[in-house]
Amino acid sequence: MDNKTNNKTLNFFKKEGFYVILFICLCIVATVATITASNNRKLSSNQEAVQKEQANAANALLEQEKEYQGALQVKKENLAKSQVLKPVPNIQKVTTGNLTTSVSKTVNATFTKPVVNGLLARAYSKDIDPVMWKTNGSYRTNLGIDIQAKIGEPVVAVMDGIVKEVGTDVDGQNGKMVIIDHGNGFITKYSNLDEKILVKINDKVTKKHQIGSVGNTSLNSYSEEYGPHLHFEVLQSSKNVDPAKYVKYEKYQPVVTKQ
Repeated sequence: MDNKTNNKTLNFFKKEGFYVILFICLCIVATVATITASNNRKLSSNQEAVQKEQANAANALLEQEKEYQGALQVKKENLAKSQVLKPVPNIQKVTTGNLTTSVSKTVNATFTKPVVNGLLARAYSKDIDPVMWKTNGSYRTNLGIDIQAKIGEPVVAVMDGIVKEVGTDVDGQNGKMVIIDHGNGFITKYSNLDEKILVKINDKVTKKHQIGSVGNTSLNSYSEEYGPHLHFEVLQSSKNVDPAKYVKYEKYQPVVTKQ
């Protein structure tokens, strides 16, 4: 009995086994297809999300670029406006004390000689090595020029100006002096003058106005070989400059004594 049952069962599986296996395979295929489709839907959804993000980012970049270009254009326009040249007047008013003059930005100072009849005895030497002074045997620089002239020779203002100081040059020991402010940063100093000075502080003087005469009041150079002289200095913006730029004198030649 058992053998017959087993044979029937075996024959059933032999006949129907193919269909069972086929069914199982179909189920597997269907399951794989379902999973694949689900994954594809998820992948497609992810791709769409990525594409949307990329599109949004691209739009944001375009907006930023537009804003940047707009700001750059405004900056260029403002820069162009700021670089527009404005007319600059050639003349400005300069006030020094009671003296008001119209002065050109480019100064062309024209001096007259402070001593008409004189010779250049010692040159300006501020920017070179100190030189020997026989009066006291010292070596020092010369902040102006020494103009050899006779005692009593008239000394005049080289330009229009206002007298700022009158008295004795204590610091430089150059004797009796007068200082004149010509405006625009120019100041002239006249030293080793005679005791009798012809101007006082705040006097307004004109070019060639006599302010005194050559004397021998200096302690620094009273016994130099060239004798009586005017010590003349020029200051521009409070700094000494070489007066030879503004006044020219022939050079003094010492007299050679034959033995």
